[in-house]
Amino acid sequence: MASLKTFIIARVLALIPTMLILVTLVFFVMRVLPGDPVIAIVGMRAPAERVIELKKKLGLLDEAGNPVPLPIQYLNYLSRLVRGDFGRSLIWGKRPVLVEIMEHFPATVELAIAGFIVSIILGLVLGSLGGWMGGKTSSAVKTYGAITYALFIPWIGMLFQLFFAVWLGVLPVAGRIDTGLEPPTITGLYLIDSVITGRWDSFMSALRHITLPAITLGLVISGVFTRVTRTS
Repeated sequence: MASLKTFIIARVLALIPTMLILVTLVFFVMRVLPGDPVIAIVGMRAPAERVIELKKKLGLLDEAGNPVPLPIQYLNYLSRLVRGDFGRSLIWGKRPVLVEIMEHFPATVELAIAGFIVSIILGLVLGSLGGWMGGKTSSAVKTYGAITYALFIPWIGMLFQLFFAVWLGVLPVAGRIDTGLEPPTITGLYLIDSVITGRWDSFMSALRHITLPAITLGLVISGVFTRVTRTS
């Protein structure tokens, strides 16, 4: 268990440089892509004053209308991210991006928890079998861990959708719950809210909808826990 705890802590700490690298890549890739994002927002026929005004709001121009140096833009970009200012959505009515994120955050948390539970169960069971039985079983578990660790989640998800939702028709292909069965919002997590309010029809619907994505996510992550459990 000590090695598992060390592994989890190391992974969490590794998120910091990973996120910094990710946001840096996003920033500079958006700057080198052809075209003018401001023109894409306001349109080709927008007045020059409107274009300049928006560029100032986006931090591309200073108050005097001069271009802001790229390093300064990058630092301002990081500063806004730290403050929770992610800008406005160009798709959903120019709403704040943070509002969009928070609206979908409960679904993300629910899926993360469900996937984590699946991965823990698979990892502990298979890792323990490999550690106790040894021999070919241990080698098979080791191979399983290596394969699942390298799996591409969207590809596995599409295969599961094709097999369980399209061919067999036993599980829904998308969504969180059947229309009209949404439980009263308490936590935003449909499974928990359904239990709290006693809406078992909603619970079963939410459980059916989360099964495929949870298994997909848990299967890929389980390889890590399998490896750690087997070596422990």
